[in-house]
Amino acid sequence: PEADFSRVGTRITIVAPREETLPSQVARIEVRKSDNSVVAFDERGNILASYPATVGSAQFPSPSGSMEVVAVAPDANYTFDPSGREWGPDETLIVPPGPNNPVGSTWLSLSRPGYGIHGTPDPEKIGRTTSLGCFRLSNWNAQHLVKMVRVGTVVLVDR
Repeated sequence: PEADFSRVGTRITIVAPREETLPSQVARIEVRKSDNSVVAFDERGNILASYPATVGSAQFPSPSGSMEVVAVAPDANYTFDPSGREWGPDETLIVPPGPNNPVGSTWLSLSRPGYGIHGTPDPEKIGRTTSLGCFRLSNWNAQHLVKMVRVGTVVLVDR
């Protein structure tokens, strides 16, 4: 809890290091708003991984219901289109791929336009702040998840 992620060389303790990839393909993802988590399941309903997440806000609530992954971008750029938005810059903005762009290093685009599961340049804020409606993971967790997710993977978001 006292780790300072803004300083190079900060030591952290990893309780249970995980395998590089999950033991099987992710068949379903559940976003649990109630406990700020993203949980990956296999075809049999077994939990493969559970990640702390940042989920929406009162002003920009995350969508609920059933969606699916429509694109997988392990090295995503961030494109902001101001059309229909009451916040942000007045012009289109594109930030190249990299861990410090607003979607971190990874983007899983969902069937609800404009929403996705993605990384963040600020891992210390996961579960402690709000998002603009997307489901935010640490970059390392987003990178871990993206390796085992395909287009068409079902994503269920609770109310």
